[in-house]
Amino acid sequence: MRILHLSDTHLFGDPAARHYDRIDTAAALRGLLARLEGLDAIDAVVHTGDASEDGTAESYRLLHEILDPFAAELGAPLVVVMGNHDVSAVYSESIAPGQRTAARQDRVVSLPGGDRVVVLDSSVPGAGYGHLEPDQLRWLREVLAAPAAGETVLAIHHPPLVGATALLRGLDLDGLDALAAELAGSSVRIVLAGHYHHEMSGAIGGVPVHVAPGVTNVVDPLGAGADEQALALSGVSVVEIDEGAPRVVSSVLPNAGDALEDIGRPVYRFDPAQVARILEVAGR
Repeated sequence: MRILHLSDTHLFGDPAARHYDRIDTAAALRGLLARLEGLDAIDAVVHTGDASEDGTAESYRLLHEILDPFAAELGAPLVVVMGNHDVSAVYSESIAPGQRTAARQDRVVSLPGGDRVVVLDSSVPGAGYGHLEPDQLRWLREVLAAPAAGETVLAIHHPPLVGATALLRGLDLDGLDALAAELAGSSVRIVLAGHYHHEMSGAIGGVPVHVAPGVTNVVDPLGAGADEQALALSGVSVVEIDEGAPRVVSSVLPNAGDALEDIGRPVYRFDPAQVARILEVAGR
C-alpha cells in the first residue's frame, strides 16, 4: 500500500485572500502537485485536514477542483479529513455526505485490494485543539473489530503525539490514553495526521504515527528559540506499507504561492506573549 500524504492546504473561498496576508494557498497546492510529476503506484491520496481556512463550500469545491483530477490521474481515491479550520457540516452537506458520528465526519474509505482508510474527525467547532468523543471511540472500536482484507490506516487531523512547541502543545489532541487503548493490538498499521505543519514521527498504542509537513507553510519547531515561526515552504510525504515497519519519505520545497522574493523571511514569528493570546482564544 502506497499513500501520498498531504495536509494543511488552508484554501480560501475568496481567490484574492492570502494566508497571513502573504501565501496564495491555491498556488501553493498547485505548485507542489506540479513538482510531483512522474509519481506513480499510489493507492490513495490522503489529505489530513485544514483543507480550508475559512470553512466555505467554495473553498472545498476549489480543493476538489485541484485534487480530484490529480488523484484520478494517479488512479487513486482521494480521502479528505476534517481539521480545526474546517467546518465538518459544510463539507459533509456540500461535498461528501457519508457516515458520521454525532456532528462529525467519521467514515471508512474502502480501497481497491481490500485496504481501507479509517477517518476520525477530531475538530472542535471554534477551537484549535482536537478532541474525540466517547461515541467516536466506540465507533472506532466497532470498525476495527471487523477485520479488513488488506491494510488499515487511521487518518486524523490532530496528531496523537505531544506537540514540539508551546503553541502546538496548547492546540494538540486530548484523550491520548483512551485512543491508545483502542489502537493497541489492532490492525491499524499507521496513523496519519497533520495540524503541526512539520514532519514528525512517533507512536501511540504501539502503532506508528506520521505527521506530514504543511502545504501552505512549514513550521520550524527547532530554530525559533522561545518564539514560534513558520517558513514559506510546502511539504508532502509518501507512506509505504509492506512487511515490517511502514516507510515514510518526505519532501519540503519552496512555496509556490509565496508573494515575497525573500523566501528566508518567516511567514509568521510569534513571541511568547502572542502565543499566550492565541491560546486564550483557540486553546484548551
